Amino acid sequence: MNLLLCRKEWRIGNGDRFLIQEPKRISHITKILNKKPGDKIKAGMLNESLGVFVLEEISSSSIVGRYRPLFRPRPRVFEVNLLLAVNRPPTVRKILQLAGTWGIASITFFLAKNSRREYLTSPVWKREEMEAELIEGMEQGKNVFFPVVKTEFRNDTRSLLSELETERKCSQSFVLDRKGDSLYSVLSKNGIFTTLGPGRDIDPIGSFLFVLGPESGLVPEELDFWKKRGFSGIRVSKRVLRTETALAFLLSQLEF
Repeated sequence: MNLLLCRKEWRIGNGDRFLIQEPKRISHITKILNKKPGDKIKAGMLNESLGVFVLEEISSSSIVGRYRPLFRPRPRVFEVNLLLAVNRPPTVRKILQLAGTWGIASITFFLAKNSRREYLTSPVWKREEMEAELIEGMEQGKNVFFPVVKTEFRNDTRSLLSELETERKCSQSFVLDRKGDSLYSVLSKNGIFTTLGPGRDIDPIGSFLFVLGPESGLVPEELDFWKKRGFSGIRVSKRVLRTETALAFLLSQLEF
């Protein structure tokens, strides 16, 4: 935990004092960080600010402290949105943590033809389970912006795409395809790399949308569906990767 994310439900009254009663966080603060009353730790308020948390009272069952905001960080200069097929539950947990760490704007999970429906019985799809994984990733990456997560297990792909286009206008859309071009070459052809780089104005780029299939990949029919709708086929490696590894490779290539 590199950052303590304060939640509104922890707030005491309407002030700046917070009560922490989660055993995992209490143990980490007292035993791993070895903090005592009067010490400060890096903290943030969800979707609001970064600052410090001043510890005031510590017991075996609770911590009381005061949060002091220092500044409001900027979200990533372009949004990354994911349309992700249902994968194995352990893979989904890793993906949620990675999304929180990196600062992905949104994830929508959907059923691809190769997605296994028995995975839908996993508790990972419960709202509290997904939020816990996202928070863990956010505290690792010092990110305060909570990703929007949706599950669309009933809609067909056409309806899903229509809804997504209505909610978010993405200027660049891609689908992961092992036979596709590299992300660098596609972005270069589209003129993106001429506007990216330190100190350059990249606001006009807007946002990116990436479609990732299950670990076995999207079937040809699905790839054709996305490509016919303007999605560029890209590969992130010449090797066969696990889904969470492919996502990590993809996000690392977006670290401009």
